[in-house]
Amino acid sequence: MSYSRPDPDFWMYDTRGVLRPAVRAYLKGKPMTAKDIAAIRTFLRVWVFAPEFDGDGVEALRQTVDGLASREAIEEWLAMARKEWVSPL
Repeated sequence: MSYSRPDPDFWMYDTRGVLRPAVRAYLKGKPMTAKDIAAIRTFLRVWVFAPEFDGDGVEALRQTVDGLASREAIEEWLAMARKEWVSPL
């Protein structure tokens, strides 16, 4: 799955029908499939590599985004992102 550069604040405008349901499942605490986790990981990767984000904390996010393989890992990653004022969801 690949995305062109998304508008980072508007994941809900996904037209492929994959990302939006995955994020909604995540946000509502519903069960997530491997496909859901992969969709969110891909989006977060594109998002965090946007050139407008910079700094040591952002670099750590970039280095760890590819390892997101569970809801818990996504939660931890997003908590780190919020500390850097990066909030993709």
